[in-house]
Amino acid sequence: MSNKIEMDKKSIRGWYIYDWAHSAHSTSVMVAIAPVYFVNLYKEVFGSGGYTFYGFDFTGTNVWSIGISLSILIIAFLNPILAVIADKTPTKMTFLKIFTIFGCIPTFLMFFTPYIGSGWLFLLLMIVISVMGFSGAWTFANSFLPHLAPKKYLDEISSKGFAYGYLGGGILLTIHLAIITITDSSELFIQLSLASVAIWWGGFSVITFSSLKEPYIDPKERISIDSKIIGIAFKQIRNTLSNVGQYKTLFIYLIVYLLFNDGIQTVLSIAGAYGADTLGVDLIFNMATIVIVQFIAAPGSMFFNTLARIYSSKKSLMISLMGWIIIIFLAMGFAPLEDTGEYAIKDGLFSWWPKLIRTYLWEPLGLNVNFQWLILGTFVGIVMGGSQAIARSIFAVMTPVKQSAEFFSFLGFMSRGASIFGPLLYALVAGYLGARTAIFSVSMFLIAGTIGMQLLVDVEKGKKEALKVK
Repeated sequence: MSNKIEMDKKSIRGWYIYDWAHSAHSTSVMVAIAPVYFVNLYKEVFGSGGYTFYGFDFTGTNVWSIGISLSILIIAFLNPILAVIADKTPTKMTFLKIFTIFGCIPTFLMFFTPYIGSGWLFLLLMIVISVMGFSGAWTFANSFLPHLAPKKYLDEISSKGFAYGYLGGGILLTIHLAIITITDSSELFIQLSLASVAIWWGGFSVITFSSLKEPYIDPKERISIDSKIIGIAFKQIRNTLSNVGQYKTLFIYLIVYLLFNDGIQTVLSIAGAYGADTLGVDLIFNMATIVIVQFIAAPGSMFFNTLARIYSSKKSLMISLMGWIIIIFLAMGFAPLEDTGEYAIKDGLFSWWPKLIRTYLWEPLGLNVNFQWLILGTFVGIVMGGSQAIARSIFAVMTPVKQSAEFFSFLGFMSRGASIFGPLLYALVAGYLGARTAIFSVSMFLIAGTIGMQLLVDVEKGKKEALKVK
């Protein structure tokens, strides 16, 4: 069989469906419902100020950030070993199935949160485990991308994959929003909504499992699955890392990606908790905002694909990253119209900014924090599709095909594993200096990544380096 990559439309459709399936977890569980639910459960036990230890405030948002970081850290170190095995054996689909199951089970078990003695702790534990499953599945699903079609089609395929994901996650979240609104945020229906994500994710994944083909592996590259396989995997990783010069542009991109994606993932992972904990955005408005994000992000991803075709993938990505920086400064400026009560603007390094924006924007327009949050969702939706889809396709075109899983595990490490830095930085700064200063600190990742992308990454050179790898 030839190593030449041809268009496989059935596999491509199956791959799209997996984005549709597992995006529901990131949408409903990680961003829209679980963070707000967790913060409320945490406040019931520790109060609005949280638990203070040696001057550090363990608020609901901070504890959530630490939990997300922990789950990501664990899977980040496991994935590269499994990925090398998947490149050398026909097991990409097997690992995809395993991580899907590993993510779906704890997601379903979130239903039982109120029936456990320490509900907030149980929910956090289920989140940690389910995020590990989600992150592992993300790596192996992405590793199929270079095998689906010639490189010139990967921008389009990646963008359509994200569009499917945004629509799938958006549709299920819309159903959740309608149910929770009708039932006046009944805890039972919050539980059912979280559990339904597992059914959605697992159910649609069956379509993927039946239509997505296991990539071809040259018999010369195959290894046997036996007791020596772990040692072989470690040796391959050491060999790859010792030959960084072969993949110089790709590894530079990984470092740049670490920076800007850490900023993006931190914003997405803490947004729901930040809105609930700092601003008092209620669950229904938070969910409505995420719905807006999803349905705007779908055409947004295709819009940035069009920009990539007209200009270049790099320029398209740069535009989206600058959009993210603007979003962070907008989020810092959110403020209640009345500066009283639990959600009043607290004194801090950037307390002047939300006061200024409130005086000249929010108050004249009469927009409370819920509607400010909806505006944020609109802007996030526009840029999110571009940054995620184009960033993935840029990496795919610079990746040696026969090492797709291994390199996508590195991308997963940078996307998920290295994303521990942003949430931990946010938690640390927020604990001592407040949430708005913490949001500003996250912008440093994005600014550094944007500058690095412009100055250091030559995509065309990276493509040529990938073709040279034997």
